[in-house]
Amino acid sequence: MPSASTSFSIPELMKDEIDALIDSGEYSSRSDVMRDAFRTFLRKNPEKRIRITINLYKKGKISLMRASEIAEMDLESFKEELKERGIKIETRKGTEEEKEAIEEKL
Repeated sequence: MPSASTSFSIPELMKDEIDALIDSGEYSSRSDVMRDAFRTFLRKNPEKRIRITINLYKKGKISLMRASEIAEMDLESFKEELKERGIKIETRKGTEEEKEAIEEKL
């Protein structure tokens, strides 16, 4: 997955705490700390993970199948979640490359 760079402000104490984790050898960078913190946040807040996933799906950034994987739901449950929220399920035709890959498997 390609990386993106972003910046944000945090209290000085939090920066010092992050740096202490790096100094202790538990993490190799601030980015590693923040990735781990965000993954933990999403694991503890499944509703937020679902909201994020639905948003990405609605924007067309991920497929329905990928959205269900990220939301950690089976496909049918994810479809039901979309239906309950009044979100239309979009089907896409796929790229020529994707079509060829499917044909090769047949």
